Amino acid sequence: MKRKVLSVLIGFISLTAFGQQKFTDREYKAKMEWKKGNEVICPASHIDENTFRDIPEEIKLAIAANNRLRPGATNAAKFNVLYDPEMPQVAQDAFQRAVDIWSELLNSDVDIEVIALWQDLGPSVLGSASPGTYYRNFAGAGKVNTWYPIALAEKMSGQALNSPEDFDIVARFSSAQNWYYGTTGTPAVGQFDFTSVVLHELCHGLGFVGSLGVEGTQGYYGLGTDIPVIFDTFVQNEKDQNVVDTTLFPNPSTALRNELISENLFYNSPLAVGNNNGDKISLYAPTIFDSGSSIFHLDDNTYPAGTVNSLMTPTAGIREINYDVGPIVMDIFTDMGWKSSSIIHTPVKDIETATEVTINVTIFSDTSLVDGSAILNYISLDTETGTIEERDNGLLNPTKVPLIKGEGNKFSAVIPITDPTSLIFYFITASDNLGNNMTSPPSAPELYWLFEVGSPDIAGPSIEYYPPTIVVSGSPINFVANVEDAFEAGIDTVYVNYAINGVDQTPFGLRKYNADTDAEFSQGGSDEIAYLMPEGIPALEENDVVTLSMTAVDKAGNSTTIPTTAGGTSFDSPVVPDVYEFVATTLLETISEAFLDFEEDTEAFASTGFNILTPSGLSNGALQTESPYKNGLGLYDPTFGTVALDFDYNAIALYRHPILISTDSATISFDEIVMVEGGDEGFVFGEEGFWDYVIVEGSLDFGGSWFSLTDGYDANSDDAWSELFNSSLTPANAEVPTSNGTPSPALYRTREINIYDALLPEAAGSEMLLRFRLYADQWVNGWGWAIDNLSIQKPVAKALASEAALFDMTLSPNPTVNHIDVKARMAQAKTAKVEIFQINGIKVYDKDLELEDNALEHRIDTHNYDAGSYIVKLKTEGGEQSKRFVINR
Repeated sequence: MKRKVLSVLIGFISLTAFGQQKFTDREYKAKMEWKKGNEVICPASHIDENTFRDIPEEIKLAIAANNRLRPGATNAAKFNVLYDPEMPQVAQDAFQRAVDIWSELLNSDVDIEVIALWQDLGPSVLGSASPGTYYRNFAGAGKVNTWYPIALAEKMSGQALNSPEDFDIVARFSSAQNWYYGTTGTPAVGQFDFTSVVLHELCHGLGFVGSLGVEGTQGYYGLGTDIPVIFDTFVQNEKDQNVVDTTLFPNPSTALRNELISENLFYNSPLAVGNNNGDKISLYAPTIFDSGSSIFHLDDNTYPAGTVNSLMTPTAGIREINYDVGPIVMDIFTDMGWKSSSIIHTPVKDIETATEVTINVTIFSDTSLVDGSAILNYISLDTETGTIEERDNGLLNPTKVPLIKGEGNKFSAVIPITDPTSLIFYFITASDNLGNNMTSPPSAPELYWLFEVGSPDIAGPSIEYYPPTIVVSGSPINFVANVEDAFEAGIDTVYVNYAINGVDQTPFGLRKYNADTDAEFSQGGSDEIAYLMPEGIPALEENDVVTLSMTAVDKAGNSTTIPTTAGGTSFDSPVVPDVYEFVATTLLETISEAFLDFEEDTEAFASTGFNILTPSGLSNGALQTESPYKNGLGLYDPTFGTVALDFDYNAIALYRHPILISTDSATISFDEIVMVEGGDEGFVFGEEGFWDYVIVEGSLDFGGSWFSLTDGYDANSDDAWSELFNSSLTPANAEVPTSNGTPSPALYRTREINIYDALLPEAAGSEMLLRFRLYADQWVNGWGWAIDNLSIQKPVAKALASEAALFDMTLSPNPTVNHIDVKARMAQAKTAKVEIFQINGIKVYDKDLELEDNALEHRIDTHNYDAGSYIVKLKTEGGEQSKRFVINR
């Protein structure tokens, strides 16, 4: 259904809430965010290159010097590598040689964490690597709203940004290749040099990678956002047009796709071009896009094997040895930020009263600063009378105060406060002797820092906390929350109120994170605003239910309590207090099959937001969500009304018996009624307009991660459900109505799920956890979800000769590169479903087809798929078959 969205509220508040809001259109308030990395797969060429490039002499001497001094010596950049236990020691030694080279080439004050995996990647894949995560808008970033690979982001910020348990680089290497691990430069015929490949893959993990890609007729970038990776921002066509310029190439678009397969893409690194006689840096951009190689390699025709810049071309040849990263790559890394200076500054918050304010800055540099270049620039306006014109003119000609160097790389300057009610706009500039000009915030003075002096603190802090839903009984519960206030005075206390099984318990407080004692709870870049209490709730008994709320109080006495629900979309809508809930449980014995009719309570489920009862309007027992189910729980920003903590809610029913996946009866069926808010027309599961949904999920690692056994669905999946839900919204004209429709038994529908629609046949014999989940946002709710007659892997009658109903399925070419042809002739079949699964069970292709004369001939484009093994599953009314194929690159 169509509804008002939060952006309406945000826009209204930003124009009307406070007078000074008119100045904040250019205030730098970007929040640090992160995204998971994307893998770059590097194939073998199987061409005997028989070339050798040794380590540059100065790097060889530096490595030798450190080796003589170890273990006391340290490298400029320190790599910590966790090796797969299956990787042989000789391979680990060869890996370390590549690490030693990169250690001497780079400088970082933050250790670089690497995991090196040893796996069968297929016959033509040597290795792959990716940054573990990408970060944007961190302290020290050179560009606004730009994704940086984590190792580079941490180098520029001078601090760890991710959790200590996270890896900065995830690298995989083929356990099936004929590797040369030696140091003499004399591989045998048919061998690939392992150290060279590791050196290449680590380069990807350190940042020689972006997000540009092609899918069908569209080119795209952004890791699922509209924000480019730093590598992407330097990519240009032959007309010197940046491919991430959306005025020329929208994201996504066919125009962008055409550029990415043009064979005419270049990397516009000013330093690399300047040191390359002004010649553009050619990238590998073949006319058939290769998601494993395109864009993120140098062109192999321009930089052939054995030449100084050949390490980062897309394929490695047999007996191609290269221990020289090359000047182009190092210049590219310099321009991305690997050799640079960074201004690190924690912006000043609002202050109730002050006569002067000290601005503290840390400046990291790989060289030296230009004398006198570190400057604080500021202007001051009266809160009541200041104008946009005064601001803009002042930023063009600000008061300039030299930053005074203190201990180490610390600098400071003082802003006098002459007006008791002031708005202070400021930014920081500095230059180094490499020619880098830095600003904080990035893009200053177009963007600036802003704080206010003289207004009272009347709003509480913001809180970021993610509660558990189902926990293991017998284990205490740790608490970690990020708490921040808009005023410089900061936080006074953070505490938790809770009850166990409805009985109030003694509240407990959270303490400020301390790096010396609390490292095991580190979140990286959020540690400075983190509060925690290890074992805040003691070990729970089986089936204990905990309800809790968390409160933060600032120094002015203002408090904020979470969770809340949104009472409406209007500015003056009430905020409704609520509680989080979770339950303690343990798993029961593994079963192969089961049937539950829910006519009486059962210990087979641990749940939050579900009950086993006879639902209103029905005559038999069922597993049902609370009715009505909860709307999303979250928090509006206490100062500006924007969302500080996303509003969402998950009701979960966990089946406590692990299920031993059957070979021939791997089905789950149940009767259900889904009275859950439907999405807007045209939106599908996973898109923002899909709203609330229910979903059935499985886990093969005892709850560590969950995968979908179905797509999410809602009341719109059945006309009768949708009609009842939408016709009974009350109040009908409310912004956040509730559907009060009560279903009858006639609305039950049967759903059957084949576990192998989500998993490969190899999953047979594994243990799988099963759960039912309802997700809700903050707007509209209703009667909920009822489940009855749950049948788990009960044998069902098989169609006779199901295998004979489908025969002669062929896959060709196999192995393949860019496409696979699926051909089959069926007995009296009119339709067929073709699915492709990765070897780990993830579905990557799904298409329903109409058949002519009981025959199928269908071509599938595979050029966007990573190299490796895949399974094609073909289903018809009469049966199904599966066959494996391999993509080689």
